[in-house]
Amino acid sequence: MKSGYLYIEDHVLPTLFALSSEEQSKGLMHQEWPPPTMSFVYLKPSVNKFWMKNTPSPLDIVFSHQGVINQIHHGESNSTRVIGDDMMSDLIVEFPRGTIESHNFKLGHRIGIAQPTLEELKKIILQIRGNY
Repeated sequence: MKSGYLYIEDHVLPTLFALSSEEQSKGLMHQEWPPPTMSFVYLKPSVNKFWMKNTPSPLDIVFSHQGVINQIHHGESNSTRVIGDDMMSDLIVEFPRGTIESHNFKLGHRIGIAQPTLEELKKIILQIRGNY
């Protein structure tokens, strides 16, 4: 599984990328606490829904479309409850529970991923923010 970085506003976090259908189907199943951050990347926007069967760690789940967070949900350990609204998404990120609150992530925040080094990513973010 490939790894890289995720940015939300001015926060930069390491992430694993779930790119293949197999990686996306498995997600964070069987990951004990604390699980890594995992980014599910989709080539085409669609309505995506998740559940947490066989996922023992509680999660914060962020859905986004075209670089903007449009949904924030909390996943319950080992639950088959369907998570997600009927909204388009092209990037979904699963975090250990509490990450959303501790970083103060909100609907409408800018979000993106990159696979460069952390230093390269910091430069990209500065350019995006107009501070370079």
